[in-house]
Amino acid sequence: MAVLCKLRYPNKYRACTWELADDPEGREYWLGHFTRQMETTLQHVHDQYGPQDPAVVEQFRKEYLAGLQERRVNPDKFKPLTILALDEFREAALRKFNWPDAYEKIKRREDDAAVRLFTQVIAELDAHAMPERIETLIRGVFAGNIFDMGSAATVQHYQKYGMDFFGTRGTLPRRPWLSDTFDLLAARFADNQSPYKQTLFMVDNAGADLVLGCIPLARQLAIWGSRVVIAANDRPSLNDVTVPELHRVLQELSERDSTLRRLLRTDRIAAIGTGNEAPLIDLSKISDECNCVAEKSDFIILEGMGRSVESNYETQFECDVLKIALLKNEMVAKRLGGKNFDVVCRFEPAD
Repeated sequence: MAVLCKLRYPNKYRACTWELADDPEGREYWLGHFTRQMETTLQHVHDQYGPQDPAVVEQFRKEYLAGLQERRVNPDKFKPLTILALDEFREAALRKFNWPDAYEKIKRREDDAAVRLFTQVIAELDAHAMPERIETLIRGVFAGNIFDMGSAATVQHYQKYGMDFFGTRGTLPRRPWLSDTFDLLAARFADNQSPYKQTLFMVDNAGADLVLGCIPLARQLAIWGSRVVIAANDRPSLNDVTVPELHRVLQELSERDSTLRRLLRTDRIAAIGTGNEAPLIDLSKISDECNCVAEKSDFIILEGMGRSVESNYETQFECDVLKIALLKNEMVAKRLGGKNFDVVCRFEPAD
């Protein structure tokens, strides 16, 4: 594993600055969140792997809840106790019981539904002139990012309404957004060209997030002249997209869109693994392949609340970076002075 070469202050880097061991209110909130999420995850285990031995399920519950309780009563023992650390604890527990990808079926189902809408989304985008096109692309990333099975608010929304990309996009907050440097970003592409030779695009969820939000943005950046390398998880975590799933989706979409097919064939769009296995990302522990790509990249996109807000929000880079997310957790939004379903479009030039 490698330390991302584009970190401005690698010796001071901390993926997550929210130390829950020092914040009783935050600690109790997140331990409660992971406790409540357990039953939803077990339902997905049942859907994915079929009926499980009740004794095995109960043993999982016992061990998992005991681990959370130990972190509640003795938090200093687990420092750094962060959301990322809790994610890693959950994923390790699921793998121990041979349930490595409880969300595989729902990811595939949402991928398939989003793929059917892709050409409609692309046709609409291609009909827009600038600057409406770039804003529509960014709003598409926000709208797709609502599909997040790690968020109680969006799980409830999904269970009630399903995934409505166009409806969600139409109800997004108007500008100015909670964190809004969109005008700086749009100015970079005002002449329908990209100033960047290569973009490293770290993506988040499967389904509409990837297919209708991120890939259209990657496609447009490539059309404007940037090589775009899309980086996804190497191992499953909740409904985050993995590298094999990313390759499959790109292949399916290329069969529907000749422009994307050409960009893939000429290596203007490529896919790699980050070395990551959580909804957040520790940029001091990325794959060597990802780091090699980063070395040649002059633009980085961190997409999704986990990668760009819960981790790396204050991280500074030696190249231009875009941190973009829909906020789907009330505690995270509150820390930024916002509320659920506010959005972050934080473009940070390197100089």
